[in-house]
Amino acid sequence: MPDELTEKMHSEFTISREIEIKHKAGAIWRWYEDASEEEKEYQCRLMGITMEDALRWKDYWLKLKCGSE
Repeated sequence: MPDELTEKMHSEFTISREIEIKHKAGAIWRWYEDASEEEKEYQCRLMGITMEDALRWKDYWLKLKCGSE
């Protein structure tokens, strides 16, 4: 296959940094919603995001979570 076709195919599987943050924040609010602030901050660090990143997406994920229960 030509290289440009291979590059195009691989680019379809990449996500933006903001989408990655959004999904990681979703994990925080799904699994650690009731955890202490220290535990949430620790989990954010493990995932490579900041607590501010997680807080930016908090309302979005909690609305989705409440709507599915």
